[in-house]
This record gives sequence, structure tokens and C-alpha cells, in this order.
Amino acid sequence: MKIRQWIVTIIILAAVISSLYLYKSSLQQAKSAQGANMPEPSATVNASQVLRVDYQKMLKVSGEVQAFKSLSLNNEFAGQIIRLNAASGSLVTKGQVLVEIDHRDEDARLIAAQAQLTLTEQTHRRYLKLKKNNEISDELVDQANAAVQIAKSDIAILTTTITKKKLRAPFNARVGIHNLETGQYLDNNSQLLTLIGVNEYTWVDFYLPQIYQELSVGSLVKISPMNRDESFDAVIIAIDPQLARESRSLKYRAQIKSSVLALKPNTLVSVYSPISAMMSLTSVPDLAITRDPLGSYVFLLEAEGEGAYRAKKVKVTLGDRNNDRVLVLSGIEEGQLIATKGAFKLFPQMKVYVAESLATNTVTDK
Repeated sequence: MKIRQWIVTIIILAAVISSLYLYKSSLQQAKSAQGANMPEPSATVNASQVLRVDYQKMLKVSGEVQAFKSLSLNNEFAGQIIRLNAASGSLVTKGQVLVEIDHRDEDARLIAAQAQLTLTEQTHRRYLKLKKNNEISDELVDQANAAVQIAKSDIAILTTTITKKKLRAPFNARVGIHNLETGQYLDNNSQLLTLIGVNEYTWVDFYLPQIYQELSVGSLVKISPMNRDESFDAVIIAIDPQLARESRSLKYRAQIKSSVLALKPNTLVSVYSPISAMMSLTSVPDLAITRDPLGSYVFLLEAEGEGAYRAKKVKVTLGDRNNDRVLVLSGIEEGQLIATKGAFKLFPQMKVYVAESLATNTVTDK
């Protein structure tokens, strides 16, 4: 009896196991059939070719615009202003009278000195005639000659004083803001005007640390004003013969034509100076770079036919950034096609399609 029950139990278990096995097999076959009918995963991305560019590493430092000529104009003699020909901010030319101080006393004394000179010259000529006939002594002739020289000296002193009371522009310049007025009394050695020279060039002074190789006269640097995005080429025209004691940096002066870039003295600018030799490197858009803890990568797109590509993950060594592009030191070569926008969603051996608009642009760029 017991043997019969065991036999029945074994038969039931065998039937259940067989049923489960058949059910599992049917599910696997259904999944296989379904997988065979589903398309392969793919992605559409933008792409571009790897470019080769000439690149020179630059160092950004601060620079300051220097005046071509700068002068504070002072008066030597005290007096009242009788003429003012230098409005604040105006342009003046070399030799132009800017400030004239009252010199009427000197004018009057000059008339007297000129009259005295005329008299002494007449007396001297008369004495010379008499001396030829030995009618007067040599001493009188010498005294008359000395009187002529003294009269000329008095005229020269008065003329110089009058000239110094007419303050003229020593060079073409713009006048700084001032508060002078006609009729104003000035003490001697008062600071009257500030003149900033006008020139066809703008000068920019900047410093480079001594750890970098010294630039040579004629080297090019780039000047970028603080309020503008563009930069301009300037030429090194002078190098300081010694390092600055405080910073151990070397001072340079660059110039650029004012017609290209006109800046006021003491303006701060950014100076981009070359600190390495020119190199030829590959360059890719920043969007093409994917990063993980093991390094940086790009996805090469290898053609597979019918407009499709296979993604190949390649490790790259990156250099400096150049605007929205990144320089690549190793890992890829010029002309290879890489994924850019959308590269983050790729994985190795994934099927990839390139956006049609970009594919057209890529062909055009060639």
C-alpha cells in the first residue's frame, strides 16, 4: 500500500517538473522570436571632422596705457592772467600760446631799454670816429662799448621775461580739465595745466615673470580692452634693461596705431603674450569630449554603409582650451569624424546616424 502511494507521488512530481520545463522553454523561444523582430538600438548625433590648427600658448597679464608725452605746465613768474587759450579737453598745437600773464611793466621797461640801447650805440659810434683821430682815450671807447652790451643785456632779460609769461604748448596735446579763468592772479610756480601728448601710436606697458623666456623687440602681443571682446596685435618696441625688484618681472612696452586702437592714458587692458613656440595640434569642439574617472574620451564614427556609423570610444590627451574648442595632444588624427552634440548618449559599438544638416555642412567644409 505504501509503495503504491510513493509511486503515485513520484509520478505527480515528474508531471509538474515536465510542465514547468516546457513552459519555460516556450517563454525563451517567444523572447528570442520577439528580439529577432526588434530593431537594433541607435542614436542620431551631430558630428564634425577633427581639424588641425596652429597654436601658440599665451599668458594673460594686465597692462596699462601710457601717455606718449605728459607734462604739467607751471608758471615761473607771478601775475594776472590776461589771456587764456586752453579750454579743458581741447586740442592744442605745438607753439600755441595757452596762458599769458600780465607783462605790461616789462613792455614799458623794454621800450626804455631799447631807447637806451639806441643812445649807447650812437655814443659808441661817435667815440669810434673820435678815436681814429686820437681825440679821446681808449677808456672812453671801452666804456661806451660796455654801455652798449649792458643795454643789450637789459633788453634780453626783459624779452625773456615777457616770453616766459606767454606759456606755449611744447607739443601737440590735449588739455586736462582745469579751473583757470582770465583775470585770475597766479603765484609763481603754480601748476596751471596738464598736457597729454597726441601721437599716432598708443603705448601699453606690461610685465612678464622672469620664469618665461624673454621676448625680443618686434615680437607680437595681443591687446584686449576691458570693455571689448576683440583683441588687437601690438608690437614690442622696448624692453627694460632690468627686472623689477619687487616682482622679479621684466617690463615691456608695446605700441599699436591709434587709428586701430585709441585708449586714454592709465587705461587698464589685458595683454596676451606668447610663452611657447608655435605648434600644430588637432582640435575638437568641447561638446565632443566625454569624461569619466579614468580620463577623457571622444567617439569616433566609423562608416558602416547606408548612412550608418559605429561608435568607437577613444581615449584622448587634452591640451589647452581655445575658445569653444579643445586642443588634443594625442589619441586622434586630423580628418577623422567624431560625434559632437549628443555624444554623451553613445556607448561603444552603438549604431549611429549623423544629422542630415550637419552631414551636408561637413561635405561643404572639405
